Amino acid sequence: MKKSHQLHFKEFLYTFEMKTFKVMFVFFILLKQLMANEPSPYGYEIPNTPINIGGYIDAIYDDVASEKFVFDDVALLLSARYNRFDFLSEMEISELSLDGKSKGSSDIRINVERFQLTYALSDTENLIAGRFNSDIGYWNQAPINILQATTTKPHIFESIFPEHTTGLMYQNTISDEDSFSLTVQHSEDIGQKDKSLIVDRHFAMAYYKVYEDFSLRFATGFYRDKDFHNEAYYLGFGSEYEMDDFTLQAEFYTQSYDDEQQSYNAYLQSVWNFSPKHDVVLRLEQYNEQGVDDTIVLVGYVYRPTVNTALKTEYIQHSNHLPLNRFVSSFSVLF
Repeated sequence: MKKSHQLHFKEFLYTFEMKTFKVMFVFFILLKQLMANEPSPYGYEIPNTPINIGGYIDAIYDDVASEKFVFDDVALLLSARYNRFDFLSEMEISELSLDGKSKGSSDIRINVERFQLTYALSDTENLIAGRFNSDIGYWNQAPINILQATTTKPHIFESIFPEHTTGLMYQNTISDEDSFSLTVQHSEDIGQKDKSLIVDRHFAMAYYKVYEDFSLRFATGFYRDKDFHNEAYYLGFGSEYEMDDFTLQAEFYTQSYDDEQQSYNAYLQSVWNFSPKHDVVLRLEQYNEQGVDDTIVLVGYVYRPTVNTALKTEYIQHSNHLPLNRFVSSFSVLF
């Protein structure tokens, strides 16, 4: 066999082995969760320490993506609690393809998704420092795929406000029914650029109100994007009605960008738990950005064999962007 043919064969064999290993690794973790008689607790408690180590894997199939199958997130979670302090670190590799590339690059980078320290000022007040999920809206309160109703996020969370903030947040639970938060960022974002907004300024106020099965959220804020220093203001509200087997959620946000461009985003989502471990999801979205109107319809199904495992499939239909019409499936494991 010629040298060049030998090299090509070795490269093929190496690539095949790596792909097989990754698929088998994820399959093993998924099988372990599915075969568990009882839902396993999250993470591993290190004996005689306040430290917990865990992680999660999200594998996604998207029939119109250039890489149809990717490990969308491979993450390590580390948490610790001591007296009034609570620490959380979430480091992840995103869009890892079967050929070992992350976001199309062979240079694998670890992204800081969350890195936060919470100090309990009192029983009702917290001060959070670091990089954390912005306290805006309902969807942003469920920070990882396995906790969310669908694999894909509503469009509202890619363009209206920063999904993450690197700075300080003050939270106050006024009563069982009322709470609010104040967020301040005046620094570079320590996370890498992804589908969400990356900013170096962010100031926000949020309010949360609960009425038994019904709740409301209001938020307003200002941010400046990191790359072009364009400034934007946003304002919005959301509501959620939750029963034992049915949840209805709606959010509406509007944005003023550099005092010139006005945009709005809205969605209405219902989740029906028609039997134990099985959900059906219907989401309707409407947005207008830079003169582009689009209506999005999503129909999805979710199967949760255990509390630590979720298998989802959904179809997304766009009114104006035919290339974006697609099927998306995923499975997620929290360990």
